[in-house]
Amino acid sequence: MLRPAGTPAPLGIVAGRGLYPVELCLAARAAGVPHISVCALADEADPGLIRLADSAEWIHVGQLRRTMDYFHAQGVRDVMFAGQVRPGRLFGGIRPDFAALRILWSLKERNAHSIFGAIADLFEKDGFHVLPAVTYLDNWLAGEGTLGRRRPGRSQKRDLEFGIRTATGISRLDIGQTVVVKNGTVLAVEGFEGTDKAIRRGGELGRGGVTVVKLAKPGHDMRFDVPCVGMNTVESLKAARAKTLAVQAGMTLFLDRAAVLDALDAAGIAVIGFRMPAP
Repeated sequence: MLRPAGTPAPLGIVAGRGLYPVELCLAARAAGVPHISVCALADEADPGLIRLADSAEWIHVGQLRRTMDYFHAQGVRDVMFAGQVRPGRLFGGIRPDFAALRILWSLKERNAHSIFGAIADLFEKDGFHVLPAVTYLDNWLAGEGTLGRRRPGRSQKRDLEFGIRTATGISRLDIGQTVVVKNGTVLAVEGFEGTDKAIRRGGELGRGGVTVVKLAKPGHDMRFDVPCVGMNTVESLKAARAKTLAVQAGMTLFLDRAAVLDALDAAGIAVIGFRMPAP
């Protein structure tokens, strides 16, 4: 199992939206982590997460110093970032402290990777060890090959190859991690709206039968924002009437893996895990 070497240490989790932080707590506990402290983002994190932690604090998006001070007080040195923050929070609904403002002022480009990378660097400078976002969750990582019972048809296989090439190029530009294609045409590229809306938009434009490719950018910072597939993704794929989902093996987390793959099988959607070619 992917975990820090030696005896598990107390763990701090900065928790956003979705199932990811909940399952991370459960996996860390099962791995023997002796104490879990959670800083739950207000209006984002699941309130039920608090019951899974040994100690917890509600914070607002942007309260970096308060988060670090809380973890220091709890004796935490290992920290993980888990769960989403609604993209629109960057333009409203945050309460940035001086530490957050310094980061925002210093960045020439403000996207998920630049902002969260700078935040992770700040935590490291303050004495924390920011663990890879897949720590304790190796059983959730996508493998290689056909992951469900459905297999892509000949036209979907052509679109898979095309979509992987396209998504690789887009990811290098820090635009997004997901593309939607059909018959050699790019229908949608994930932007600031997020994966689910991009999938639905692509499905509407293609009138169904689309192929969705999701990957991590080259040199992806594994401390945060790893590609995830959950039940919300399934619902978006069904709404788009997608035929195939391709994800990067070893770099994509399936949240509630068994249920997600069963739901994709039931919807007639093939799921493929692919490896990126060596540079």
